[in-house]
Amino acid sequence: MCASIESLRGKLAAVKNGRYLLGLSGGADSVALLMMLLPAVRDKQIYVEAIHVNHGLRGEESDEDERFCIALCEKEGIPLHVCGADLSGRTDEASAREARYAVFRKRYEEIGTDGLILAHHADDQAETFLMRLLRGAGPDGLACMKSDEYVGPMRILRPMLSLRREEIREALRTDGIPWREDASNQDTAFLRNRIRKELIPVLTGISDTAVEKICTAALLTGEDNLVLDMQARSILERTSEGDVLDAESLAGEPAALRRRALRAWWQEQGPALSEHALSAVHTMAFESLLDCSKGKVNLPGGMHAVRDGRFLFLTGSETTAPAPVEVTGPDTVFGTFRLAESGSEGNPGDGKIAQEVPAGFTRGCVIRTRQPGDRIRPFGSSGSKKLQDYFTDRRIAEPFRDRIPLLCREREVLLVCGVGAGNIPRWDESSKPVRLTWHGKAPWKD
Repeated sequence: MCASIESLRGKLAAVKNGRYLLGLSGGADSVALLMMLLPAVRDKQIYVEAIHVNHGLRGEESDEDERFCIALCEKEGIPLHVCGADLSGRTDEASAREARYAVFRKRYEEIGTDGLILAHHADDQAETFLMRLLRGAGPDGLACMKSDEYVGPMRILRPMLSLRREEIREALRTDGIPWREDASNQDTAFLRNRIRKELIPVLTGISDTAVEKICTAALLTGEDNLVLDMQARSILERTSEGDVLDAESLAGEPAALRRRALRAWWQEQGPALSEHALSAVHTMAFESLLDCSKGKVNLPGGMHAVRDGRFLFLTGSETTAPAPVEVTGPDTVFGTFRLAESGSEGNPGDGKIAQEVPAGFTRGCVIRTRQPGDRIRPFGSSGSKKLQDYFTDRRIAEPFRDRIPLLCREREVLLVCGVGAGNIPRWDESSKPVRLTWHGKAPWKD
């Protein structure tokens, strides 16, 4: 018995009630997906708006694809959003995909949907796995596509991942449903097409179920990947603080978790770039910084990973220090830090996190980061020195120096959060001292 759209519908992964976008190219896969979802649309279980992106790469053929989609949606009563994509003169598949997903994201946010439904199937999954395998991808890449996942802020559903390309086309032919063919899919200059037309047939000749087995490998890799991701995230929670990472602590972890934690850190703190912006080569270079005390690696987006002593930093992005804040009360907030004034505890404090001073000492002071010309007279010293020299003497890593909160009176630095005290009067209980305490994570301390 020949397959039909009705017979394939039972193999479709469930799409829960909600509002969805559906990527409609006009090709066999997306047309079949739309037809399989029609009963749920008609029964008002789901609302679907189709979206067609005309890249304009094939001239009149691209316009014919658009007209086909318009006619199909009008016939079936499905709302359709048609949009062009600006490729800035590029014609490669990756650029087209990036532009297409940008259009999807824009519409996704405009209408507020529960997900974007795409027509990827088992053959697409196998081809993606082999492409990434040939590029030397690790478990992250080999996990390939998931039936339900988030890509950035966008939820993507792929209910056809268990279906084969040919059975989809057979169902359309059986039901007499037309579709559009993209001639560029035959061009073996593209790696995916070459894998589809040359490599997959060889593998299928070795094993009839090669595609299914490759998809199983991708699924199992994805499941293992989730466990490794959880472990890496746990490691990252205890070794990183924003764009600063405790490299010494991470260095003791197994290599697989080291790399995964670094990639997760990059995804959190690095610039928003296109998919796979951090390549395997970048990752290996990144990891090499865990095994040295000083070094620098160039990363995408004009960023750099810098190892300085115990810590690893991401630098290169523009960061704005909080504006100076005048100390006027018992609590002064400066960015993620807070300087609190409280009653004396009967000792001078360590000078790094806590320091007792005479009441009223902070009048006229501000909290800020370093500025040119800053000087400090280290507590107990007879003379002052440049703040830069003070940092050097105390081996404060260079990337920290522009982010350390300072209690200052004009150009004189009185307290350096987590480092030490400047020209502070010696502790004397008779002066009715108050206690100043820094709150906030100061990884440069000690």
